[in-house]
Amino acid sequence: MEFDEMKKIWDAQNNQPLYVIDEKALHNRIQSKMNRALHFASINEWLLIMVNLGAGGFLLYLNRFKPNIFMYVESAWMFATVVYLVVSRIRRINASRLFDRSIHGDLDHAISLVSYQLRLSQMVRLNLFPMGAIMIFSGWEGGKLFEVSLVILVSFALAFYVGRRGDRVNKRRKRELQVLKEKLETGN
Repeated sequence: MEFDEMKKIWDAQNNQPLYVIDEKALHNRIQSKMNRALHFASINEWLLIMVNLGAGGFLLYLNRFKPNIFMYVESAWMFATVVYLVVSRIRRINASRLFDRSIHGDLDHAISLVSYQLRLSQMVRLNLFPMGAIMIFSGWEGGKLFEVSLVILVSFALAFYVGRRGDRVNKRRKRELQVLKEKLETGN
């Protein structure tokens, strides 16, 4: 039997073409990817906000006992980071309302969320350098340059490594979503 004849029999029996994309299943899969990205973005934002708020407050508290201008600067920097994160979160939430609730809209939303996570991660990693420099100056002024520098170097190197691993996962996730978008747009 020829392929065309088999296709006609299949179409006649099932009232649907042989090659069909289950749009509902595809949409559910895209929504699950979007919800996962939304969940991770929200958790990352809240963790960063809480860590910076807590660390900034803790530095202010410690600075009461042995005042150090660089600890005030570090606290101010952390509080400014919290403000930036809150504003970014509000912008992300407002931007999410602009996407339509279709396959293409949810896919664009998922890509946007993963791109946001990559930008957020890059900001956090770049933020390590000025924070580290301020902390080293603080240790220098306090007379504990070696101890402070060693702790900062180890903790920031670990944070940088974890951030890079997360970026690799997010870049792969973004590539997968973009490939899916290209396939949907071309119809392959």
